[in-house]
Amino acid sequence: MKHVEVWRGAHGDPVPPFGPLPGVRLGDTLAYEFQLPDRFEPWPGRTLLERVFVLLDLGVSMARPCWRRMRAPDGGEIAGIDAGLDEPATWYVDLIHVTQEQDRVVLRDLYIDVMVPTDGRHQRLLDLHEFADAVEDDRLDIPTAVDALRRWQQFLDRHLHGGRDPAARWTDFPPQRVRALSGLPGPLGPVVTVPG
Repeated sequence: MKHVEVWRGAHGDPVPPFGPLPGVRLGDTLAYEFQLPDRFEPWPGRTLLERVFVLLDLGVSMARPCWRRMRAPDGGEIAGIDAGLDEPATWYVDLIHVTQEQDRVVLRDLYIDVMVPTDGRHQRLLDLHEFADAVEDDRLDIPTAVDALRRWQQFLDRHLHGGRDPAARWTDFPPQRVRALSGLPGPLGPVVTVPG
């Protein structure tokens, strides 16, 4: 295992990515952490420290969100994923672009997401329209978009549905290779809180 600095942001965003965040890399798999601000309410028995796993070779990040609900800037409440359940059952998976330089990893979100419940509910694919808008508006160049879509399909085939026909369970989800990193005690390094 190797300690790395992680930076995260949106693709094409002129704002510099957020970081450095503490991370640990094991081969082509990475875990990193950040803390959410107090306007988030964690699940019972959890803290606001969010651990994210990245399949570096596929350019996919995933987390089981640590928060159940949050207060909006206007004072209202926003429910998180699985807010009606007693405990979290859904992973939030993002397609990302990865840049690696020795002990530094930069992750940029590439719009497409999928929510993957582990309790028998169906997956929910999100934000394909944002990906299409970014290509159409020249915010996402064709070579990057083509590479991203190919990697996304590899992720879906390897980890959600390997065969042609739908199966009763996921092929390998959560991925076997994140288990070693999920068992590491936290925090992975200095705790960095997301602004706001």
